[in-house]
Formats: sequence, C-alpha cells, structure tokens
Amino acid sequence: MPILVAPRLLKPLGDPPPNSVKFFAAREVWEQTQDRAWPARVTSALNQHWQEKTSAKRAGVEREPHPAPLSVMADG
Repeated sequence: MPILVAPRLLKPLGDPPPNSVKFFAAREVWEQTQDRAWPARVTSALNQHWQEKTSAKRAGVEREPHPAPLSVMADG
C-alpha cells in the first residue's frame, strides 16, 4: 500500500504517523475502482515503483558483484 499512498492514489483514514499501520475506507477504494482512469494510474504507479527498484538493484549488482555462495557440508 505505501506504493499507492506516496503518489496519493490512496488516502489513509485519519492522520497516521509515517511509520504506523494505515487503514483505508473500503467504500472509498471501491468508488475509486469505478473510475476508469484510477486503475490505469495505479498500474502506472506500480510499474514505475518496480522499474525503479529493479534498476537500483541492477546498478548495485554492477558495482558490487555478489560473492560466491558458501557450500554447506553435511556431517558424516
């Protein structure tokens, strides 16, 4: 849900602190789904989030390659 709260596609109930559990009105979410443009904006926000996350991960991998995995030896 934070992915949808940041671009203000969903608004939590009340005024919760940034690091707390957030609650949403089911009716409000349902009403937004009836708007044909809202699901498209949600999809765009999700795609953008994961593209940024993937590109950051790839940039990190290129700078620091992962060490070789440790092998686990069985006793006996």
